[in-house]
Amino acid sequence: MTVRAVRRALLAVVLLLGAGLAVAPGAVASTRACPQASLFAVPGTGETSEAADPARSIGLLAGLTDPLARRWGDALEVRYVPYPATVDRPFYFTSERRGAERLARDAGEVAARCPDTSILLVGFSQGGDVVSDVVHRAANGTVALPAGRIAGAIMLGSPRRDPQAPNLVATPGRGVLGPRPTRELAVYDGRVYEVCAPGDPICATENLDVRVFREGWASGAHRSYPDVRAEPGGLPLFTVLERAVDAVVARDTISSMTAASG
Repeated sequence: MTVRAVRRALLAVVLLLGAGLAVAPGAVASTRACPQASLFAVPGTGETSEAADPARSIGLLAGLTDPLARRWGDALEVRYVPYPATVDRPFYFTSERRGAERLARDAGEVAARCPDTSILLVGFSQGGDVVSDVVHRAANGTVALPAGRIAGAIMLGSPRRDPQAPNLVATPGRGVLGPRPTRELAVYDGRVYEVCAPGDPICATENLDVRVFREGWASGAHRSYPDVRAEPGGLPLFTVLERAVDAVVARDTISSMTAASG
């Protein structure tokens, strides 16, 4: 979403909640085999493993997804993507590829089974690289997840961050591994965003530096996203992202209620 779209969405959510139309969304979702929206969260380097439980929130993104899960109940399905999340053993590029394959498979399955469910993606750190990989492949039609089914995607602190991509924080520099082609994101029409915190060595660098690549994942700046302020307006980043997800789930909840009554 663009900042303007986010603001419109926030107003819509406030009006819907004030009108009593989105109260107890879980009660609506309980009659459906599919949720209103499915949010796939991809943790960062060192935060998860291939044996992790997809139903259990973990790592930095839990601060974003836990409030959403409590608020929306069955209307919002939150899945954490299990993958190696390593720099070594396996090497980073193998780890990221496995994460992208798992995300594309799981999100593609939901998209195929639930044609009315909105698909949302969020990734932090190496998980941001995973999400970037999948949205680019979806744009190219090389995964089973159609680009048109992705309602929104956010990459936080991605080592593939492109400084030309839409960003909610005005931070110079690029990802330590270099960007993927931004032109492929045009198909999403503002639904895909990069976010890079000031001073984050993983996404705000100018050169590939092996030391930064190996050590930057643990830096304070790289883990500062819960405290980052979005621009313009200065709202906490996680608040902006929560409300954007709220808008999607509220919209879909109202649509399903209208269809059921009509």
